[in-house]
Amino acid sequence: MEFDYIVVGSGSGGSAVAGRLAEDGRARVLVLEAGGSDRRLPVLMPAATYLYAIGNPAFDWRLTSVPDPSRGGRTDYMPRGKVLGGSSSINGMLYVRGQREDFDDWAAMGCTGWEFDAVRPFFRRAEDNENGADADHGAGGPLSVQNLRTSHPLSEAFLRAGVAAGLPEVADLNRTPQGGIGYVQATQKRGWRHSAARAYLWRRRPNLTVLSHAQAHRVIFEGTRASGVEFTRKGKTVTARAAKAVVLAAGAFGSPQLLMLSGVGPQAHLREMGVPVVHDLPGVGANFHDHPGTSHIAFVDQPTYNVQHTLPHALAYGALWLLAGRGPGTTPDAHVLAFHRSQPDLPRCDLQIHFTPVGYDLTDTGPILFDRPAVTALSNIHRPYSRGHVRLASSDPFAAPAIQPNLLGDARDIATLVAGAKRLRAIFEAPAMARHVLGEFKPGPEVQSEDEWAAYVRETAIGIYHPAGTCKMGVDPLAVVDPHLRVRGLSNLYVADASIMPVIVSGNLNANCIMIGERCADFIKAA
Repeated sequence: MEFDYIVVGSGSGGSAVAGRLAEDGRARVLVLEAGGSDRRLPVLMPAATYLYAIGNPAFDWRLTSVPDPSRGGRTDYMPRGKVLGGSSSINGMLYVRGQREDFDDWAAMGCTGWEFDAVRPFFRRAEDNENGADADHGAGGPLSVQNLRTSHPLSEAFLRAGVAAGLPEVADLNRTPQGGIGYVQATQKRGWRHSAARAYLWRRRPNLTVLSHAQAHRVIFEGTRASGVEFTRKGKTVTARAAKAVVLAAGAFGSPQLLMLSGVGPQAHLREMGVPVVHDLPGVGANFHDHPGTSHIAFVDQPTYNVQHTLPHALAYGALWLLAGRGPGTTPDAHVLAFHRSQPDLPRCDLQIHFTPVGYDLTDTGPILFDRPAVTALSNIHRPYSRGHVRLASSDPFAAPAIQPNLLGDARDIATLVAGAKRLRAIFEAPAMARHVLGEFKPGPEVQSEDEWAAYVRETAIGIYHPAGTCKMGVDPLAVVDPHLRVRGLSNLYVADASIMPVIVSGNLNANCIMIGERCADFIKAA
């Protein structure tokens, strides 16, 4: 149990940083993953993930929030991957980068070296894009990014309706400036999920050790220097030593929780929990935010994927996926994305739309599928104002953290969500889509006035499973890591996941977290 580097978590950031640290063949790298193997059908077959992985404790941490006062005490279900590959093994597989302005804003906030022109090479280095390399995309990298491999007539209808409603059609949603409507690209390889673990950790390297079912308890310190990690595996408590660095990549919930369990965080809270204080760092667990969103669900006049999972469908679509890498078995979470402005005079997009030919709803106990043909679109805010926090529920490392979303704590987010929900209805009412709609389930035709729209948002808004910000990067008093991703006030300790985002990116998180892992590996090598 002597290594050069220990990486806690094998998700998007952790797999990338571990793979890059190990690629020279010399550095001894240990990856600790609390979950099990990802070489299983519910992970590898995209459509099977929604049926058999999300909500399944064999693959999902199944976290829930504490009651949220900004939404009348509602609680949220928060799936997080507990499997090799982390949430990249159970996510929607959408390959979406943040806006250029997201990263330029980070740099302006004091995160020197994170402007878009500095991070774009790391996006390109990670990527093996089916459409080839150019100034914006990479080819030959470890992460396979491919075009949509399944088609549904209602996806094309929604795209056409979006154009009719004023959104320009774009061929590549990841080119600057972000805006318009188009088909997605997904982290897939020939229709199979291509998680961060498959991209970076599946390669056999004698200097890379990956331990599954290994749950970290705490970081071990010698003074203020991180020297190892204590974890449990097969019922035994084990200590691994790191000669050069410990990297936390346990996600926006796991990384702050592990820091606090290790005595790093707000000292008053640590003492309340009975955890000896190693370093008072008040920003740990603060700044929590997600992309708040609402759903638009309509019943339609033709079969959708949510009613096509009978045994005959499973056999036919499973064979098509296995033999040809095509068909409904390959479906990512959404087929069509759109980016737009809640107000026309805004300098950049602040809303995103996901559309899928699947009738489902996001509830406080997890996603549920409808038993009749339906389609679902989500509208979510890019950069919300509201902030929540993550705290310890107890000093037991096996206890879930206490997550307070405070999702609608700032009234400006309610107004933006109302604008997004209205835009979605306008798309569904455009002729290309309206001809297929049999009835609106959500929001429902009774929602018309401004007060009714605001009430609908408060009653139904949910974080769309993009948690971020809880170990934020920066130079202010609440920053947890510096611009080189080192935990402030400590040595040999880094964080590399969505928790370091000072402000969440304007899009899905996976591609951006892989870029963060790539950057962290370079920072560590340079150090």
